[in-house]
Amino acid sequence: MQFFSLPVLVSFVLASSSVVTSSPTSLRPRLLSILSNSEATNIIPNKFLVVYNKNASDEQVETHQTSIKTALKKRSLSTRGDDGRILSTGISSYSIQGWRAMALEADDAMILDIAGCPEVNYVEADTVVQTSALVQQTNAPLGLERVSHKDVSTDGYVFDNSAGSGITVYIVDTGIRTTHSEFAGRATFGINTVNKIDTDENGHGSHVAGTVAGATFGVAKNASLVAVKVLDAKGAGSNTGLVDGLSFVNDDVTAKKRTGKAVVNMSVGGDLSRGVNSAVAALTKNGVIVVVAAGNENVDAAQSSPASAASAITVGAIDAANDTRAGFSNFGAAVDIFAPGVGVQSVGINSDTAVKTLSGTSMACPHVAGLAAYLMNLEGLTDPTAVSTRILELGKESGARVANPGKGTVNAFIANNGSGK
Repeated sequence: MQFFSLPVLVSFVLASSSVVTSSPTSLRPRLLSILSNSEATNIIPNKFLVVYNKNASDEQVETHQTSIKTALKKRSLSTRGDDGRILSTGISSYSIQGWRAMALEADDAMILDIAGCPEVNYVEADTVVQTSALVQQTNAPLGLERVSHKDVSTDGYVFDNSAGSGITVYIVDTGIRTTHSEFAGRATFGINTVNKIDTDENGHGSHVAGTVAGATFGVAKNASLVAVKVLDAKGAGSNTGLVDGLSFVNDDVTAKKRTGKAVVNMSVGGDLSRGVNSAVAALTKNGVIVVVAAGNENVDAAQSSPASAASAITVGAIDAANDTRAGFSNFGAAVDIFAPGVGVQSVGINSDTAVKTLSGTSMACPHVAGLAAYLMNLEGLTDPTAVSTRILELGKESGARVANPGKGTVNAFIANNGSGK
């Protein structure tokens, strides 16, 4: 099918007015030569992610960051970036299961010096990330039914009533309308890395959360939800903001003893990023199941992050009416499983009872995040590898296959909870 043949009522913008981007050609050649993502197309000027070597001691990293803080404080407060902004004098420091990094704003001279430090593994330019939802339509195929049946069905959603009890799903997105009736008090706000408005201004995150654990629309109807807001009202944010969110999840899981009882849903995407992919890998080491959207460009998912993160479960989209890969869905060996992503009905944000219909791999992803939570409770699974293996097993056992899965796609299976016929 051709995705854009659907009636388009709402289209998510690809960049926020609060994020100024530049092409790589606007960067000086010497600076470009030291960036690990020099081919990125949505670069945020003068903002960088610095990732440290594994063999650098914590003391060395701390000493290095202290020296950077001192240098930033000495920098003129009027120092401006390529886009005219006054550059920040602060840094953000990350430590996730042995993975250490920092984010900062710097001019060319400073970042070139940092890249040459022995403690530093690599430097990335920060880039824009955005939602992976594309359109709204008026008619809604029942994606939940597809997740619980071996064939296209209208026999309702079949599930065990444990439905994800005791599992927490972190929605890394635009936030959640936590007061919505679908969540019945099970949704809370965790952190906001993008602005100071602690609610869902866009609607994307609430819709995703509804598919994960809504009372009507959710796969895991008893799971708890935590909003990790990394995208703004226009559905856009940055890789460093995304890493901020993942760092919060790691710390929250550890503090609240949720290792083996936590899932992350990331229905977002951006340029290929070693930093984001390695942060995902580090989070997985803490027993967190990470589920990501494959993306909506109809290209190989290996070209973007976090879709290409090897430790994540990457989800492509199908039309649940005929099990055909959605025309917009990315594909390839990075895709682990498919789920309904066309005309998915879930939570809206105009009121506490609002409903909205969206399409995209963003909508497929939470079906699988919900399925992960469901299986973790039902079968006592706690290890990320065990969860991803079980999801793939159930997909294979159903016998259903994706039509036209796309070049290089190895796992043309459809997510299934094993409960229906």
